Amino acid sequence: MYRILLIEDSEADASVCKDAIDMMNDEKPERELELTIAATYEEAIETLDNQFNGVIVDIKLNDGNSGNDIIHTIISNYRIPVAVMTGTPDTDLEEKSPIVVYKKGEKTYKDIIDDLVVSFDTGLFNVIGGNGILEETMNKVFWRNLYPQIKSWTELKREGYDTEKILLRYAISHIQELLDYEVPAYVTHEMYIKPPINENVKTGTILRNKEDGNYCIVLSPPCDLALHNGKMKTDTIMVCEIESEEKISKEIIGTTGEAKRKKVLLPAIKNNYKEYYHWLPQNGLFEGGYVNFRHTLNYSPNELDQYFEKFDLQLTNFFVKDILSRFSAYYARQGQPDFEFDTEAEKIIKKYFNN
Repeated sequence: MYRILLIEDSEADASVCKDAIDMMNDEKPERELELTIAATYEEAIETLDNQFNGVIVDIKLNDGNSGNDIIHTIISNYRIPVAVMTGTPDTDLEEKSPIVVYKKGEKTYKDIIDDLVVSFDTGLFNVIGGNGILEETMNKVFWRNLYPQIKSWTELKREGYDTEKILLRYAISHIQELLDYEVPAYVTHEMYIKPPINENVKTGTILRNKEDGNYCIVLSPPCDLALHNGKMKTDTIMVCEIESEEKISKEIIGTTGEAKRKKVLLPAIKNNYKEYYHWLPQNGLFEGGYVNFRHTLNYSPNELDQYFEKFDLQLTNFFVKDILSRFSAYYARQGQPDFEFDTEAEKIIKKYFNN
C-alpha cells in the first residue's frame, strides 16, 4: 500500500485527486493507493508522519498560511517524497531542490502520484526514510553494541573527549560491518558525493579548471589538508590531472576489432592496464576519466581558489584510499634488480636435477 497525503484547501481539487486515486486503484488494484486530505496548515502538521509514501502540497492555502511553511517543516523533520501542485508556483525552494513543482492544468494528479510512487520505489526511503532500514540498523547497533558500553563513553567524556563525534564515527563502522555480510557489487554512483557535506577541500576532491575546463583530483595527504585555526597545515596542495575517458579509452582500444574491444578495455577500468592510470567512472554525477599519476601539479590554497571553480564533487572515502594506495605504490616502485637469470636458472637445475 502507498499512503499519499494531499494538502489542499480546494474541495474541488481534492475531489479531482480522490477520483484519480480511485481510477488508479481500479487500474492497478495490487498497488493499492490510500489518500488522506488535509485542508489547512494545522491539519497538515497534525497529520504528517513518516508513514506516508508521498506528499502533494498546494502553496496558497485559504487559512492565510503558505504551503512553503509545510514544505520546510517536512524538510526539517521528515524524509518523504514531496511534490508541489499549485496554481501559483511561487515557492522559496532552493534552486537545486529535488522537490518538483507542478502547475495546475499542466500535469494531472495521476502524473504526480505516479512520479511519487516511482521515487518511493527506488528504495531510498526504505533505507533512509523516517522508519527505514537505517533506523532499524541503528536500533540494533544502539542496543547491541553502543549502549552496553555506556560506562566507557562516560569515562571518555570525563577525560575531555568529544564523544559525540567519536560515537558517530564508531556507529558508522558498525553499520559498515553489518553491510559487509550481504552487499551487491558497487554501482558507480557510490564513488562520488555531490555536493560534498564538508565545504573544505579534502583528499579526493575533484576540481575543474576555470580556463580550460579540465578536471583534476586532490591527492595531498589528509593530514596536510586538516585545518588548524582555520588554515591548512600545508602551503602546497598536490593535484593529479584527470584525462578524458573518451581519449584514453580510444587509445587503449585503438584498431582492435569490435569482438575484442571489451576484452582490451576491461583491464583499464579494473586498473590493471597501466600503473599510472586510475579509472573514474562516468555517470550522472561526473563525466568520468582516468587519473594520470604522472601528471602532478602543485598549488597554494590561494591559487586553488584562483584557478579552479568552486568544487561540488568529492570521492567517497573508500575509493580515496584505493587511489592513494595505487598512487603511493606508483611512486614507491623501484623494480626488481637484474641478475644473470639464465646463469642462476642453470645453477638451480644443475643442483637439484642433474644428479
